[in-house]
Amino acid sequence: MADRVPAWLAARPSARVLWLQGRNLWRRWPLALAVLAAVFLALGALGRIRAVIYVIALAALSPRAVLVVAAVITATLALRHRRRLRDNWHRHWLAALPGDVSLTVRTAAGPVALWLAAAALIVLMSLAAQLPAWVPARLLGYCACGVVLGVALAAAFTAVISRGGQSGRAARALPHSRYAAARAASGARRRGVSLAPLGDWPRADTQFRDRPTIRARSLVLLLLAVPMGVAAGPVLAAAAAWLIMLHLINLLVALARTAFSASWWLAPTPLGPMRFAAALSHRTFAAQVGASALLIAIAYVALGPESLRTVCAIAVLWLAAVGVLGTAACAAALRTPSIAASALHRWRP
Repeated sequence: MADRVPAWLAARPSARVLWLQGRNLWRRWPLALAVLAAVFLALGALGRIRAVIYVIALAALSPRAVLVVAAVITATLALRHRRRLRDNWHRHWLAALPGDVSLTVRTAAGPVALWLAAAALIVLMSLAAQLPAWVPARLLGYCACGVVLGVALAAAFTAVISRGGQSGRAARALPHSRYAAARAASGARRRGVSLAPLGDWPRADTQFRDRPTIRARSLVLLLLAVPMGVAAGPVLAAAAAWLIMLHLINLLVALARTAFSASWWLAPTPLGPMRFAAALSHRTFAAQVGASALLIAIAYVALGPESLRTVCAIAVLWLAAVGVLGTAACAAALRTPSIAASALHRWRP
């Protein structure tokens, strides 16, 4: 069978691997592009909601906050991506070859691609909201500066850690189970077979990602972006809301991540998608509901009763999106057992 890879990729092994992985993904999921386009257009249509218009305009009027948030998110994603690349490089197709792309470029590729998608979404929502052209332009400009700053901070932090003896610290690092809740099973649970313990997988992954040492970095940078003279009450409310929103996002990401790992172990069993989704996501969804209720209470105290309706609507939309995306991830994980060997399954924290 002839290799249909374009000729200009022959001298670029990393780009060629990406081409082959993308072609394999297209053959396995032919409707993925159409589904992503539909989801993207649906998210862009949120620009017609008044609360979304207010948030976009407020972000455009707070460029320093946008810069700091973009830098924090980019630096966090870059550090995690670099760690995944370092831990999984021995299983990569090109592990035995000299790298044609530096580790810094590979580290920045993921966050930059994510911010390009976010920039396109901002433009689409601004068009739907009929905002002036300077609003998305200002947001994109400060987001781009934040991305560059975040990549630079991640590179500098990695260089400092490497000079200080990162290899010695990695040898003494605690395993991931150090942060997972370990509970002894009762006699009845030992004898019986149940899918209920699957619900602990996403919670354990989220608990590992919400470690105080990680959250403290983003919280410090968020507090530095607060102007001088602001009262302590709104600052504390904003910090609490920021941590809760990060927790909500981590819960959703952990559900999608553990779905593929769990499907690998349960591949020989005749398990349906809905039963699998219910067993895996019931604890995560309960945590989402609790965190959303806490976020609504903070908004009520900080912004007043007039914001309660808008915040409740956003919370309901978020919970609906979590249910749909979680069910879709579980169904996709059970579609074929070979998905366990793909890049999605190897995506480790």
